[in-house]
Amino acid sequence: MHAHPMPAISLGLIVRVGTLYDLYHWQTDDGEWRASVGFDAGGTSHGHLQGPPAALRELAAALTAAADHADTADQPDPALVEGVAG
Repeated sequence: MHAHPMPAISLGLIVRVGTLYDLYHWQTDDGEWRASVGFDAGGTSHGHLQGPPAALRELAAALTAAADHADTADQPDPALVEGVAG
């Protein structure tokens, strides 16, 4: 069986309140800045996200919007909940 020409990944991360995050930054050989956020997920599990500052800001904005939406929602919007039969 041949591999699909487009690599793909599905990833779910569950973080807990009080998780400690490690922050790193560095320059590429081309002089561009990159940053990383790492965390321990318990036991031997750990994760990290890395990329250019603009990409991390976009991710941070999306995470903040998701948290704000969850804080203000009385009931989940069925249109936003995957796999819910209507």
